[in-house]
Amino acid sequence: MLANRLKILLAERDLSIKDVVNVTGLTRPSISNMVNNPFANISTENVDKLCNYLEVTIDQFYDYSGWRFNYELLTNVSSSKEESENKPLELRLKVSMISGKMRRVFELSYVLEYDMDYGDGGEHDAFVEVYQPDNDDELFIDVYKKMSPLFKHQVESELLQPVPVILELANNRGEFDNLKEAMNVQFVYIDFGNDVVFQDDFIYDRKNAERQKQTDKLMEDFLKYTISKKDNSKDN
Repeated sequence: MLANRLKILLAERDLSIKDVVNVTGLTRPSISNMVNNPFANISTENVDKLCNYLEVTIDQFYDYSGWRFNYELLTNVSSSKEESENKPLELRLKVSMISGKMRRVFELSYVLEYDMDYGDGGEHDAFVEVYQPDNDDELFIDVYKKMSPLFKHQVESELLQPVPVILELANNRGEFDNLKEAMNVQFVYIDFGNDVVFQDDFIYDRKNAERQKQTDKLMEDFLKYTISKKDNSKDN
């Protein structure tokens, strides 16, 4: 994977997007896109202008990882309350790592736990714990630990994507019916030694319109996949 370091380079030099636009002649939307999306395609001409302006070499402008990742969301149950009675909620993320001719595939399991007693003074109301069921993620952990902060952040963002989905699935199943609307949730990814690889805290607001809009999109993509998966299994 190749990612530009423009956001970092500007921050190190205390430069704004306006400064870059005024000197290089590049448009504000194009610079904003490069800053906000480090994986954006940039023409060689624009890379040349930016490297010249920032006085950096091409290897200082870009960050590189020898691995590419693909992610696929899986589950074994329906999101509806009626169809999922007595079936445990299981969410899995299939991760493919590709480097040259080497390809490794493994799955991460997402488990939801929540506290029914909010009077215990606990900091978090719910936990989404993610772990690898077998030993196939040793390579992933090694690769992750050697990544630059930019690529670590990208992988972490992908691993966080299923979290609102599993919360929404649980909410649709009625598991949160007697709980409060805004919940403090902690995401924790652990390795085989039960050590925390990384974690993140956020608020899951069941009634927040903006959150609902974002989660609806994730759920839409997720349900499309599960429906096609069921159809394919029937054909076979």
